[in-house]
Amino acid sequence: MEAIKIATINIIGITLRALVDKIENYLPVRDIDILFVQEVTSAGTTNIGGYETHQNIGSSMRGSAILAKEGITLTNVTKLPSGRAIGDECRGRY
Repeated sequence: MEAIKIATINIIGITLRALVDKIENYLPVRDIDILFVQEVTSAGTTNIGGYETHQNIGSSMRGSAILAKEGITLTNVTKLPSGRAIGDECRGRY
């Protein structure tokens, strides 16, 4: 079984494309398979090429997201209505 590389980041609500680009460039350098993101405020900040994204932005306009590299399937995605948590099961690449 191949190891899965997992990372987490608190983006503190960033919306600047330059900062999102830094995250997008970091993922392949470290070969990250799954990224957990906190403090998501905009759907566009977690749409990153080569990754499937599941977002949960709650009523307070803060939320969380999980990004999985293409080839890793996320299923049974569950979300708290507040946006503060998201969970799933994954299948694929490993």
